Amino acid sequence: MFCLGFKTTDRVVFLVLAVTIAFGFPTLTAAQDTANEIPESARKTIADLTARVADLERVVGRLRSVQDEPWLTTRRAAEIRGLVQDVLADADTRSSLLQDGMTAGWDKGFFLGSADGNFLLKVQGQLQARFVYNTQDNSADDDHRWGFENRRTKLTFSGNVIDPSWQYRIQSAANRDGGDFDLDDAFIAKHFGDWTLRVGQFKPPFMREELVSSSRQLAVERSLVNEVFNQGRSQGVELAYRGDQFSAAVMLNEGFDRDNTPALAQDTEFAITARVEALLAGSWGQFKDFASWPDETSAVMIGAAVHYERDEFGTGDGLFVDADADGLDDTPNDDELETLAFTADLSLEFGSANAFAAVVYRDLDSDSVDAEQLGVVVQGGVFLTNDWEIFARYEWGDLDRAGVDDLSVITFGVNRFWDKHALKWSMDVGIGLSEIAEPWSASGAGWRTDGGQDGQIVVRSQMQLLF
Repeated sequence: MFCLGFKTTDRVVFLVLAVTIAFGFPTLTAAQDTANEIPESARKTIADLTARVADLERVVGRLRSVQDEPWLTTRRAAEIRGLVQDVLADADTRSSLLQDGMTAGWDKGFFLGSADGNFLLKVQGQLQARFVYNTQDNSADDDHRWGFENRRTKLTFSGNVIDPSWQYRIQSAANRDGGDFDLDDAFIAKHFGDWTLRVGQFKPPFMREELVSSSRQLAVERSLVNEVFNQGRSQGVELAYRGDQFSAAVMLNEGFDRDNTPALAQDTEFAITARVEALLAGSWGQFKDFASWPDETSAVMIGAAVHYERDEFGTGDGLFVDADADGLDDTPNDDELETLAFTADLSLEFGSANAFAAVVYRDLDSDSVDAEQLGVVVQGGVFLTNDWEIFARYEWGDLDRAGVDDLSVITFGVNRFWDKHALKWSMDVGIGLSEIAEPWSASGAGWRTDGGQDGQIVVRSQMQLLF
């Protein structure tokens, strides 16, 4: 019974000793008394037992060396197993976020999204740091002016929810004078195959030069013709179609330049805009900008648009609007101004060279205003290398106003690309071939109002970064 308190190895030793005593000791005792009488078979038995004892001692030795390890090994194994389980659980969590729950990375903008693509948030930005030098004769303040500005600082959130067909876009832009952020775009879009229904605030489908992003222009800034005739942003609903070679869009809206206005504001009674485009060669993606990259094929697109709007009538509120586009709110809002505008454009790409031409017409009609206004823009560019592009532009306009000279401006310049539009430097020089009257001048483009003379010169240099 005392063996029950022994360890396993002690028990083994005890058994070995018992066997030895039972079988070996009698033989050994007899051997001492009558050594010469031991038979050969007994001697073999003794040798065999001795060898077995030696083997058992080696086994006991190994058992003893392992005897003290099982508790430590078990504990260590349990600790390691727990650590591994924790690591695996953490890895499963991260894997769930990155594979089953979330994806993240860069694709022309930083993005977060679900692995199935149903939810996506894309963050993008635009920075334009610009230097402007302006010189004119007989200026009212200073003939030569120059300075730096952050012409555009934009932050955009876009993506989709529920599934890729439900898309959204929110874009804010910092005012270059003061830095306050204003709302540019804010819309929800639903895609039905080739059809798209969009509601919110965005640019009505009118002048192509305005529809092309400010980050993808040919020159440093859009033309002065575009500054006067463009649609700006408005609020409303648009139905658009885009097939392989034809696209069309129609938008019911609040009128041109009616962004960030409340629904019941007394501004526009009715406004509608429509545009059609035909792709004669190339792909739609080539016309997201004006450049024709050296590795692109030839492409041709023609477009046309129409816009009609009528100011609020029957209110007698005494408010005034800029009916004749001279920069002054000088027309009573209850004058029931009607605006009818047309535009047509042609875009050509030849692989390393591009050309663009557009004409815009606007008829203004009310009790106090009757004007037929016209503008023309022609521009083109060519790549000298894969990274350097030169360009030129001519623009002309007539506002049909007494005492206001026709616009006539020529611009030429150069673009240096490091990563296409994502990182580029642009510089151009604009020369006023006629007087820049008040309706044509635009400080955002670097042009001042002339005092009866011509020959104004504007030099612009800009560095752009998109992320």
